[in-house]
Amino acid sequence: MDPTQSTLEPTRADAKAPMPDAPPGAGLLARWVPAENLTQPRKSSTYHPVILKLELLSQGLKVAPDAAAQIGKTLKIDHAVGAVGKHALDIILDPGKVYVGVPVGAAVSEHLTAGTPFTLEVDNGKYFIGKKPAVLRDNGRWECVDDNAKAERLMSVTIPPYPHYYDHHTTRGHAMRSIMPIAGDFGGATIFPHCHYFGRFVDDYRHTECRFCGIDENLESGRDIFPKRPDDFLETVAEARKYPYFRHGPVFAGGTTPPPDRGAKAHAKFLRPLKDAFPDNWLRLTVAPPEDERYVDMLFEAGADLVGFNYEIFDPALFAQLCPGKVRDIENGKPGHKHYDRMLGYMVNTFGRGHANANLIAGLEPAQSTVDGIVHLTLIGAIPTIFVFVPLKGTTLENQKPPSIREMIYIYANLKETTERFGGDTYCAGCNRMLINTKYYDGMQPTMPTITEDDLRFAGLPPEDLHVAPPVPYLLTLKY
Repeated sequence: MDPTQSTLEPTRADAKAPMPDAPPGAGLLARWVPAENLTQPRKSSTYHPVILKLELLSQGLKVAPDAAAQIGKTLKIDHAVGAVGKHALDIILDPGKVYVGVPVGAAVSEHLTAGTPFTLEVDNGKYFIGKKPAVLRDNGRWECVDDNAKAERLMSVTIPPYPHYYDHHTTRGHAMRSIMPIAGDFGGATIFPHCHYFGRFVDDYRHTECRFCGIDENLESGRDIFPKRPDDFLETVAEARKYPYFRHGPVFAGGTTPPPDRGAKAHAKFLRPLKDAFPDNWLRLTVAPPEDERYVDMLFEAGADLVGFNYEIFDPALFAQLCPGKVRDIENGKPGHKHYDRMLGYMVNTFGRGHANANLIAGLEPAQSTVDGIVHLTLIGAIPTIFVFVPLKGTTLENQKPPSIREMIYIYANLKETTERFGGDTYCAGCNRMLINTKYYDGMQPTMPTITEDDLRFAGLPPEDLHVAPPVPYLLTLKY
């Protein structure tokens, strides 16, 4: 049996078609459960931490001068950025202990925070998120209406301390912070800071890169080192495990390498010694789908616990427009994700659920299309991991805005309902810092927190966004 085929898997047309009793434009949530049954009989009295997390991913925050002066070394140094950025500032929203990777840093377009009412403040050495007077515009974004006003206190936050191992060096003299910087509770890393689609391996692929990706800009800026060796990571992980906020790593990501293995062989050489040295260390990585299944086997045999692919954009036409190199190389020039689905299906059928994930990027297609992609991936058996688009300087999409909070609420609600109905969300809570996926932090929680209509009213947001895709204009701003 073809591992990509399933009796549960809908066609894309089916995934987009609401059931007869759903309102026009409704997603899965409205199809499965009547809207009136989703509202809990309680009144919110506090700001919901998941709502605030999604707002911060959409519009960022401004650091008050007194807070900036006290952060000091706890503001992590910028490191390599790829499709959506490795954000420099991690905070933990104290209610629920929700990690947020705030989109700030030298690589992020300044317009992301334009008009944001959210602030990071400090009071007697304790940090909190504030919100200045703001109105919700028709585009679904908050706009501050009084920059000089005192910010209303929304919730207290924790800023993790500066990782001690950043000041250590490997035997070869490399700074450990460059080998494996902390991202939330894990260490992020690249083996190859190059990408096939920037023409780094084959000149004929030059200018076929994903239009939102800043990995080549990062390479030119010197934010990464190359080459790295397994011993560099063994030494760094041994030291990082002493840091109280480190739970696992490295998590390998980076640019795509050429076929047939597309990086599987090189990553396997790094995974095996890490798993042998630290058997309890959970290892995950993101690569491009290899040409055939034996390279997937190679990764799991080397010790990988979770292998993911950058699925990017569900809509086939937009995927071809924004990721021309991947369509040409991986899909043989045919828009869509047929080969991605084949490899995902193989991983699920061979290694079971919970060992394959696929990354979609919210904000690069209409919210309903992202939701359709979530359904498609979940029914294959993969974990849908939903990143939030971040505009990076020097990219074709540097002027594009991230998705609005209204779009993200709709995606979040459908993601929760889909994965709880069909399974598929076993992702580590601490790895969700830059994702719409969110769980309360202590360990791997069984479900995503519920957001109710009343929670949205309390935050000043339309409650209907839980059930119907918001009427926010979708615009794609390409810079050529």
